[in-house]
Amino acid sequence: MNKHPLRKITSEHKQTYALDGVVVLRGMFDSDWIKLMHSAAEQVMANPTAYGIPGPSQGNDMTSVCHMWRKPGEFRDFVFNSPAAEITGKIIGSSTIRMYHDHLFIKPPHSRKIMRWHHDATAWPVTGEQVPNLWLSLTKANEQSGRVEFLAGYPKYCLDNNIVYGFNNDQASGICPDFEKRREDPNLNFVSFDLDPGDVVLFHPLMPHHSKGNSSDKPRIGLALRLFGDDVLWSPASHKAPIPDVEQLPAGQQPQGKYFPILWQNT
Repeated sequence: MNKHPLRKITSEHKQTYALDGVVVLRGMFDSDWIKLMHSAAEQVMANPTAYGIPGPSQGNDMTSVCHMWRKPGEFRDFVFNSPAAEITGKIIGSSTIRMYHDHLFIKPPHSRKIMRWHHDATAWPVTGEQVPNLWLSLTKANEQSGRVEFLAGYPKYCLDNNIVYGFNNDQASGICPDFEKRREDPNLNFVSFDLDPGDVVLFHPLMPHHSKGNSSDKPRIGLALRLFGDDVLWSPASHKAPIPDVEQLPAGQQPQGKYFPILWQNT
């Protein structure tokens, strides 16, 4: 299983992420990683609570489980020994990458589960731009199976206007707009990617994204890693998602310790 990316991370990758807030990287993980993590995902689907903490979208139409890396096994091996952290650090330009949490998403065949438009910064109890989401496809993902869709360039709009959406209208900058109603807006750039197993999409914490149901005959499986870079500082708020077993840290402090281990450093 490869420890480093199978393909070179290029200046074009970095520029695309900087401009659009999202970039696809093809074929970065070998087939051994994909087979291992696909098998591990199936085990989680059969018994979610034995492996991690169910996420808010867990249900009959979707398996959604977080923090699996904290237990010995395949998910922990992936976090510490795969090229995920190196890929992330080189794309976002961080000298250090720490672990935050993992999140497994499985939409079974003919799932009607729709993930509404949102951005991840809504839930994270930190500030900083270097909290990307690395989404590894463990199966093919396409329009039929419910691939993730993004708004290229929108993170810059959020940064320029000091926007961080909340879960409700009375939180932060209010709830994320339903961009489905703005499909014809020429100022919005909707992008999505057909993915093969081993492809990854890296996207900014302020990137709005959503996915539709899976109308195909096969499951759509994606493993997301949320990682911390150099500029991340603790910033608790009542509507932010708690981190299991971690007490609130003083605002402005950098997350450290056993629940935020260093995975990669640019040496």
